[in-house]
Amino acid sequence: MATLIEKGSRCWIPDEKEGWLGVEITNITNNNNKYQIELISEDGERTFNIETSSLEESNPDLPLPRNQVETVEDLTELSHLNEPSVLNAIRVRYTMFNIYTYSGIVLIAINPFQRNDELYSPHRIQRYASKKRGEEEPHLFAIAEDAYRFMINHKQNQSIVVSGESGAGKTVSAKFIMRYFASVDSDEHDHDMSETEKQILATNPIMESFGNAKTTRNDNSSRFGKYMEILFDKNIVICGARIRIYLLERSRLVFQPKTERNYHIFYQMIEGLSDDKKSQLGLMGVENFFYLNQGGVPKIDNVDDAKEFKDTCDALSLVGIGEEQQFQIFQVLAGLLYIGNIQITKSRNEAMVSSDEPNLVKACELLGLEPVSFAKWIVKKQIVTRSEKIVSNLNHAQSMVARDSVAKYIYSSLFDWLTDHVNANLCTEEMQAKVETFIGVLDIYGFEHFAKNSFEQFCINYANEKLQQEFTQHVFKLEQEEYVKEEIEWSFIEFADNQPCIAAIENRLGILSLLDEESRLPSGTDQSWIEKMYQTLIKPPTDQVFKKPRFGNNKFIVAHYALDVTYDSEDVVRCFGYC
Repeated sequence: MATLIEKGSRCWIPDEKEGWLGVEITNITNNNNKYQIELISEDGERTFNIETSSLEESNPDLPLPRNQVETVEDLTELSHLNEPSVLNAIRVRYTMFNIYTYSGIVLIAINPFQRNDELYSPHRIQRYASKKRGEEEPHLFAIAEDAYRFMINHKQNQSIVVSGESGAGKTVSAKFIMRYFASVDSDEHDHDMSETEKQILATNPIMESFGNAKTTRNDNSSRFGKYMEILFDKNIVICGARIRIYLLERSRLVFQPKTERNYHIFYQMIEGLSDDKKSQLGLMGVENFFYLNQGGVPKIDNVDDAKEFKDTCDALSLVGIGEEQQFQIFQVLAGLLYIGNIQITKSRNEAMVSSDEPNLVKACELLGLEPVSFAKWIVKKQIVTRSEKIVSNLNHAQSMVARDSVAKYIYSSLFDWLTDHVNANLCTEEMQAKVETFIGVLDIYGFEHFAKNSFEQFCINYANEKLQQEFTQHVFKLEQEEYVKEEIEWSFIEFADNQPCIAAIENRLGILSLLDEESRLPSGTDQSWIEKMYQTLIKPPTDQVFKKPRFGNNKFIVAHYALDVTYDSEDVVRCFGYC
């Protein structure tokens, strides 16, 4: 009988307060094939009794074995790789001021929520340069060095995926990885970077200003995904870069929950622009703009928005966007703030807005639009058939969505333009001709689960499902298949395969295809979409991952790999159709 349980064994048992509690087995008795296991907590203050029919290792009712050695740099060195042992090993390292721990090919990072410049200093970069992993303690730079040397030695492109939940420190980690590549082969006493390397690092304040915002969990949360390819020539010198962006959170522009902010650039602009320029743009305090005052907390502790604005402007100049173009960008941003202030009146079943409404006039002035046409198409919609154009009135709620959709589309287009401009500057045709290899760094949203989860959270979590599938494919499936091919004796590791969840989302009659179909219908509604999903997906094989909540008919539940998330269908079909 295979068992790891005996008198004197150190184990883990579940605990409501601590999650897992360390205990020691003080006695095991057998009475009529019923085992009584007596345990005592590490501090000696609590005792426990477990009754079970078996001491076999596979019995899920038994306490989980604890490791004798717990301070390892790589979790794969642990004898027992159960959940509490892994969490405890990471915690022990963290209490010793080690925020990094390896888990095979993966580096686990714990966010200390404080600055530590020495940990990422130029001297530290040189410590990891040309070193094999394991020669130095676990660190972000060791992962970067692995990718860098593998690219050099094997002439193969590399990618580093930076993943984790909101607030885990992904964006900061990605910045330090890029800094490593820009500095690693510099002379230790001469850290002057090339113009291209400075421009690559300058993309960080630009993308953060226009794509990051304060949330309840993170003062500098990336509200978009970014994949940057750092390009190298045949001499392994950085010769350029390319950026691809994903899933910009458009709704952030028009709505922010309590204590959260809109994108940083708006607050930077209001604090950092000169009085003369603010007067030209009609900019007032944050409290005067609906798109900025909903969160109620316009300031971030220990952050100087005026200084951040100067850093953003300097970075824009470095990538070729001069003062004149910068002012045009701020003009567009100011126009969006005035769109958010446009007052749409309610009249029975339709909405009304005057072409001389002050906020509309100012928005059109800043954006170069014609007020009469703009006022008309905020409150009306047009359907084009083969034989005619049908114009109908929108109700008040629909008009508000139309107004906000215009603003979201303009902001998204501005963000795309910025990315394209940066790419054109960082990867010219001349640079492109020199490219031999690249290292990609992916910084993408972590899994999200809020009190109210919209279509954007759904897209973010879907992207994380695909990343999780890629991870299990490489770490478990392919590795174990290799063991089988080589006829190595191997005890298979069980892991959750999230393919059923992905199938429910992307199959021909999955969530996305049903949404696409509904948004194309002139009379498509959120409720109709929900009903179609209930009818189609709450049956085998998708009923295990798609569920209907016990209460309400305007929500649906998806069983993700991380946890079950309830999504709200409000305004999804209409917004999806506009976008």
